Amino acid sequence: MPTIDDIIKKNREAFSDSEPEAGHIERFRDKLETLEPAKEGWFQRYNIVLKIAAAIVVFIGITSIIYTDSFSIMRNSLTAKFFNTKIPQELAEVMQYYNVITDKKMVQIGQLAVSEDEAKRVKEKADIELKSLDESKNELEKEYAKNPGSERILNALMLNQRKRAEILDKILTTMKQIN
Repeated sequence: MPTIDDIIKKNREAFSDSEPEAGHIERFRDKLETLEPAKEGWFQRYNIVLKIAAAIVVFIGITSIIYTDSFSIMRNSLTAKFFNTKIPQELAEVMQYYNVITDKKMVQIGQLAVSEDEAKRVKEKADIELKSLDESKNELEKEYAKNPGSERILNALMLNQRKRAEILDKILTTMKQIN
């Protein structure tokens, strides 16, 4: 099998610096016109749109993971790191305990509901009430970052977590009475 060097040496005249034969450009154009143009694929046409959509999906996914109640332990640790707060281990365990209880009660609400619509509606109402407590908790954590070691703020954080469980208990009690 000849190498590329052998082919070039054998056909040196064809590779000379002289101009191509007359009509070369017209023949070349004719060949190009007979070729079917390359079709642009769907992915090539919508490349930038797909990149933007992927970025939005990733952003929404990360945001929902951080701010849903099912990942509240991770959210609490991220919030504490953000404010450079070292919450005492005992309080962190208490908050984790109440977060687990809250998650279990939300599951019970879904199980007690007569239909999926009712479960969704009740959970939305519970979320609205719990959001105000979450906002209070975030404010308390910010305050604790300013005044580390404050027993008053630590007690308020524990009370806040207890209130979450109490709100869900009231909702469960009401649902049990209705059913």
